[in-house]
Amino acid sequence: MKKLASFNLAVAALLTALVGYVVHASRQAADVQLQNAADSMAVTAQLNIKAELDRINAVLSATADEVQRLAFVGVPPEALLQEVLATRLQSLDGVDAIRMADGHGMVRLGSDLLTTASLDIGDQDYFQAARSQALAAPILSGPLRSSLSGGWVIKLVRPLFKQNKFDGVLYADVSLEHFQALFDRYELRDHDAITLRTDDARLLARRSPGNAGKGEVGQAAVSSQLLAAVGANASSGSYVSRAPIDGVERTTSYRTVAGWPLIVYAGVHNARYLQPWVTQAWTAGALAALSWLLVLLASRAAYVSKVREAKVLDSLAKETRQTQALLRVAGDGIHILDARGHLVEMSDSFAQMLRSSREALLGRHVSTWDVNQDKAKIDAWLAKLKVGDRQRVEVQHRRDDGTIIDVELHLSAAEIGGELLVFGSGRDVTHTKRLMREQSAMLESDLVGMVRVENGTIGWRNRAFERLFGFSAGELEGQPLRLLSGEDQTYLFAREEAALMLQEGAQRRLELPMRRRTGEAIWIAVSGMRLSETQTFWMAVDITDVKKAHAHLTHTAHHDALTGLPNRLLMQVRLQEKLTAAAAEGKSLAVCYLDLDGFKAVNDERGHEAGDLLLVQIARRIESSLRAEDLAFRIGGDEFVIVLAPSDTFDWQRLLDGLVRRIAQSVMLQGAAFTRVEATIGVAVSTPTDSDADTLLELADEAMLRGKRYGKGRVWWASGDALP
Repeated sequence: MKKLASFNLAVAALLTALVGYVVHASRQAADVQLQNAADSMAVTAQLNIKAELDRINAVLSATADEVQRLAFVGVPPEALLQEVLATRLQSLDGVDAIRMADGHGMVRLGSDLLTTASLDIGDQDYFQAARSQALAAPILSGPLRSSLSGGWVIKLVRPLFKQNKFDGVLYADVSLEHFQALFDRYELRDHDAITLRTDDARLLARRSPGNAGKGEVGQAAVSSQLLAAVGANASSGSYVSRAPIDGVERTTSYRTVAGWPLIVYAGVHNARYLQPWVTQAWTAGALAALSWLLVLLASRAAYVSKVREAKVLDSLAKETRQTQALLRVAGDGIHILDARGHLVEMSDSFAQMLRSSREALLGRHVSTWDVNQDKAKIDAWLAKLKVGDRQRVEVQHRRDDGTIIDVELHLSAAEIGGELLVFGSGRDVTHTKRLMREQSAMLESDLVGMVRVENGTIGWRNRAFERLFGFSAGELEGQPLRLLSGEDQTYLFAREEAALMLQEGAQRRLELPMRRRTGEAIWIAVSGMRLSETQTFWMAVDITDVKKAHAHLTHTAHHDALTGLPNRLLMQVRLQEKLTAAAAEGKSLAVCYLDLDGFKAVNDERGHEAGDLLLVQIARRIESSLRAEDLAFRIGGDEFVIVLAPSDTFDWQRLLDGLVRRIAQSVMLQGAAFTRVEATIGVAVSTPTDSDADTLLELADEAMLRGKRYGKGRVWWASGDALP
């Protein structure tokens, strides 16, 4: 009796240990599945949000550069700047407005300003932060209520500088509804949640299907588990908690949005993944209890009748081996097949996975739910199976309601009671594979080129990157990154930046001139991050059109549309540069003010079209008469300014006399020779101690006006009468 009692206790201990092992292993598998699902969703959302903000920042950066270059040469036309801001706004989805404020915080240009009162942002935190920083780095502020639309926005702000001094800000109102719309595209299950918060935990956007609690924008009520996880590792991590917003328990993974003060939280509802584990734990416990009960009954029968001892012990051993084998397989759906492929036993979780019942499944052939193999192929596989064979495969199962799921299947063959049995453990991985496909689709974007570089050699890249540089699929595999660079200096600069990124781990954003396979030069905006000690990952966007548009606008702002000569704006910059350089060398310049005599008669007799043709020919005559180091400008109407490089006064006089004679020659207009026009020129000479551009221009203008009164068609000097 004591031996039987000890035996029963030993069996109970063994079954308890086996049940504990299976429950623990199954819970670990469920936790890993929860963690993987949350990580995949967090990484995908972080990359999407980063791409959106980088796209807006790239356009805002190009616009800020454009505004600052225009402002460098003087006060730019407000209509031109307004048009630039309107064009940029049209290219940005999710941006409600782009506006520009001066150094005092008064918003002068931008969206919706023509119908509203003046707007002062000088007391706003983001304006004060922009005023205090020395670099033109972007600033993200919010959430804030838009003073014009009333909606919730975050503000992306770039400081403006003029001659290295703060000159205002350029900022974009990014609607929080844009991020909500981005989250709406994710296929979340009931009670899953994806949330975007600032780095100080204020809520910006959130989506959680099936929950009434949405949270208020700006709300900072979070769980203690979140605070502890972020406090330990601010860039990435995970935790399990009940969200204060809706009280739902989730496994949550978080990632910082690289380069921005934002954090994405992706939470997966624990109950959906843990319910199969709970069911399996109860099933394992029930089977263990049943087995132990069988052991007790068998022991009692053996004690009562020794005649039946051998049969009872054999039956007990068979039942114990079956129970142990079943409990050793950890998975969502445990099932046993005989050598002919028919289902002889299963866990409740397997029936639930197929949305069926034990009664409906027992005795069915595996081909009735396996989508990938028919009965003949499965029977051929079973015929080759041997005891001890193990396999891991990914298959598809058809549920009884007709839906198809992806299943990770572990198979093991064992012999029990002289019969070959196949033990299977199936795990539903449909959601995980869908997340992987979504992540793969994002990496294969047709809009943004992506590439992984190791030691200067191109590795993985998507088709958008290959098309960006004009290469066919696979041609860039293993090629040096130097192949895509234009000048040696550009390649060396990019290599140094990549080396710094590998050393410091910081993200880099660059604008580089590169070239396509055909040799065509292009401008590329790249953003990179370190993957390992030797690997970097880059995203690339073609900004050639933006650069061309910027160059065209800059040229248009600085040159006369009719003659192509530099205009008054550029004259103010170049003249001051020339005067400063001459003063540093102790030399003088000649500033000449030229006005045409008889030009009004041309307009009156031949029309303005003929007058324009005359001005173009006069401009060409001026250009061809000057030396390489001299400058000519058209400042309006029939007035021109000429800056003569340091030289002898006699040389200046001879050059200007020749110019007067050449302008006085007959002009061909509309196919016929036209009565000549003349030019009166006033000249003022700078001194090494007097290099004020405005004063010299006034003196030259006064000398020209004196010549108009006392002798047209000649050169007049500010110091006296015209020289012979």
